[in-house]
Amino acid sequence: MAAHRPRAVIVPPQARPARDYAEALQRLQSLARLDGDEILDAARSAWFVTGRTAPLAVVLLHGFTNNPAQYREFAPQLYARGVNVVIPRMPLHGYRDRMTTVIERLTAEAVVSKTAEALDIASGLGERVGVLGISMGGALAALFAQHRSLSIAVPVAPDFALLRLSHGMTRALAWVTLRLPNAFLWWDPRDRAQHVPITAYPRLSTHALARTIAIGDAVVAAAQRLPQRAERIVALVNRADPAVNNVATADVVRSWQRWNSSGAGIDELTNLPRNHDIVSPDDPLARIELVYPEMLRALGV
Repeated sequence: MAAHRPRAVIVPPQARPARDYAEALQRLQSLARLDGDEILDAARSAWFVTGRTAPLAVVLLHGFTNNPAQYREFAPQLYARGVNVVIPRMPLHGYRDRMTTVIERLTAEAVVSKTAEALDIASGLGERVGVLGISMGGALAALFAQHRSLSIAVPVAPDFALLRLSHGMTRALAWVTLRLPNAFLWWDPRDRAQHVPITAYPRLSTHALARTIAIGDAVVAAAQRLPQRAERIVALVNRADPAVNNVATADVVRSWQRWNSSGAGIDELTNLPRNHDIVSPDDPLARIELVYPEMLRALGV
């Protein structure tokens, strides 16, 4: 049944790379002006730059309902290694009102466009450009690895398939969800907002989640038809992840490997608790002391 659903056709816009470091800084300021008073200070788009073009610039992509604060402890570690870092706030994320309903308007096209702009900026900050993202951000990292000539892409726990569902079942679920009224669900129905990172939204919009699932769907379809353009892709997954299906990620990696056997791989972390957000310093189950070294290693720094 899912096989008859229309495939998502999501392709990043044509690259508009910053011509040099000065232009990149100007465009970073334009990015910052999109963050009004309604945005939490900690949730604004952020960057760590060395004052000159670096050998590597990396874009960090946060997860669905999260924001750039998810990387507030990881980004400085990259910066300390001489990497210029850009962390864009995705549209409709990071509001001071954590119970806001604006997230229900989120589209896949909006987050793809924001990612494209961040990577365009990074082109002026580094001789080489990389991207790392988690969950929705992981699917975005994979999409741009498929379509742009990046040096390195690291999708972390990408949401190609949810829970223990197959990719096809996830597609069907998203299709059905968009034909039902939108609902807001607690990420953790037991604790509600108590244990969600302080800047993240404690609830998700079912329509917004279903729309962003199309990003991963587009990657699955493209990887089967076309070789990836990134030089190297390393997917990082938690074997005990309860939110996404690692089998779907392994399938995408195998599709990439058929085009370039040494250009893609998967690193399964086996010593982590049952948890999806393995990068947020606010999540007590993240075990960032174990995860961050793996992320740095995957980025090659």
